[in-house]
Amino acid sequence: MKNYMKKLAALLFIFIFLLLVLLSSSLSKGEINLISPISVQEKVLGINQWFPGNINAVQLDAPKVTAEAALFIDTKTGQVFYSKNPNKKLPIASLVKVMTVLIALEHKNMDDQFTVSQYAADMEPDKMLLIAGEKLTLKELLYGIFLISANDAAEVLSEGTTGDKDEFIKLMNIKAKQVGMNDSLFVNPTGLDEDSNNSYSSAYDLAILSRYLIKHYPEIVEISRTPYIYLPVTENHQDYDMYSGINLLTTYPGVVGLKTGYTPEAGLTLITLARKESREVLGVLLGSQARRDEARNLLNFSLSAI
Repeated sequence: MKNYMKKLAALLFIFIFLLLVLLSSSLSKGEINLISPISVQEKVLGINQWFPGNINAVQLDAPKVTAEAALFIDTKTGQVFYSKNPNKKLPIASLVKVMTVLIALEHKNMDDQFTVSQYAADMEPDKMLLIAGEKLTLKELLYGIFLISANDAAEVLSEGTTGDKDEFIKLMNIKAKQVGMNDSLFVNPTGLDEDSNNSYSSAYDLAILSRYLIKHYPEIVEISRTPYIYLPVTENHQDYDMYSGINLLTTYPGVVGLKTGYTPEAGLTLITLARKESREVLGVLLGSQARRDEARNLLNFSLSAI
């Protein structure tokens, strides 16, 4: 019995020693994810350690906006330039596609091909005019999503990334918790209004999501800042001619994307990204009645503080 206990103790010692070595190695490589405070109950691993500063601070002399919620921040320092109802849960229309893109990028490469289903091809209203049976790469579909907010392209990504649309939507909501989005729900990959239980988010959550996306996939900025692209015909698909509908992209110096949205319920929504020297301003507008002017005014206000 004594020999057995000695052997057991020795094995336990070796196990603990190896565990400590593995833990030390992982920490040195930055591989250990921390638990986000908001997701402790769900036991979801937090993978985002960056959050804006005081989002409820009062900004003196700030422009007046019709938007129901807004948040303009410095993506590097977390400095908040402007905020209005940053945690208010609101419908966000096609800004949902930012999460759709993130999930696709985490599972696929840019040159991976997706086959267009008839269901995806029938999506309305904004669309690339994809044809069922065509095959396009992830990168080609991303141009459609960012330049013309293509619902058919977003649907193709949700069907083809994991092979199961329901699983894809589940991953969208898991990722929301992981990056610290506590006031968001995703029910489809497009942001289109459903008969009930629509997607929603907050300006704060969308700022976190957008900053996470551009940090880990900076190539998205190059896609979203493209004012026009022509995709020539190939053996897999027809040709595509697309002009960007992103607000201020060609009229406001420094703007480099990122995403617009609209539905009757959500109103005009926007995520905008602007760069000045070494600084970067990310802005979110939800429920705006004058998206272009309000984005311009808040960018002026934010950039003047740099």
